[in-house]
Amino acid sequence: MKALLFVIAASAVLAGTPLTIPDIIKTEGEFAFTDGSSVYRFAQDGAFNMEPLSLSGRAIEGRWTSGSQGLFLVTGVWTWYNGLSVPDDYRRMTMTITMIPGEPDTVRTMWSGSETRLHPVYFTIDEVAGIDSLPGR
Repeated sequence: MKALLFVIAASAVLAGTPLTIPDIIKTEGEFAFTDGSSVYRFAQDGAFNMEPLSLSGRAIEGRWTSGSQGLFLVTGVWTWYNGLSVPDDYRRMTMTITMIPGEPDTVRTMWSGSETRLHPVYFTIDEVAGIDSLPGR
């Protein structure tokens, strides 16, 4: 009886445990989430894209790498959809992303038109800094 209760309790705990970001990227080909204004998309090939959910907003096209404990480094060109942008606005963004329990949602983005699976996360943007150019250019 104790063994059965342990199995039931362990199953309940594991069912609420979110997948890891690398697991999602491996199975879905990308990992995406939203802050309510933008969609952040990390592709399996290292491409990064952030686009607004509405008619205007900040956009980023670039590359990403990850470190330990949910740390991600994004380098890219920052622009503004339906607004003024500085040409060649290259920046580095460091962020920490933590998965939280919950079911993914799907949204069709206005700009790319693609259906994107959004995962529930808690995230912080730890640093944004201007850089002279993109690595590898």
